[in-house]
Amino acid sequence: MKQRIILWISLMAIAVGASAQNRIDRFVDNESTIGQSKFTSVVERDPQTREVVRVVKVRELSRGIDINACLEKFEAEQKAGRYTHKVENGERHTIVLAVEGERQNRIYMLQYTGNRPMQATDGKATIVIRMK
Repeated sequence: MKQRIILWISLMAIAVGASAQNRIDRFVDNESTIGQSKFTSVVERDPQTREVVRVVKVRELSRGIDINACLEKFEAEQKAGRYTHKVENGERHTIVLAVEGERQNRIYMLQYTGNRPMQATDGKATIVIRMK
């Protein structure tokens, strides 16, 4: 019975970590298809094996509502990894969430300028996925 409980708790912990990453990933991917933003995706491969080494996705955010929605996703997932929020010159916000996984490490970064996310007019959400 103890083994089943431990197994169940382990599976739930894995599912929570995966959902944290999926929320931010889904936000960036879904919003990139709407056409309201600029989206760039780059895949780096090992030239000899052709295996993916790193993936970088960047979504430029131009509306305050998008920046605020993205910020909410970051804040909801801040316990999924190492979370930092820095403010430069009282206006330039940089939020980083680093999540270490078994097969890959992910870095999520949100940058925007302004005192409040809803009033910001420029922002950028970046996802870096590094394969192990």
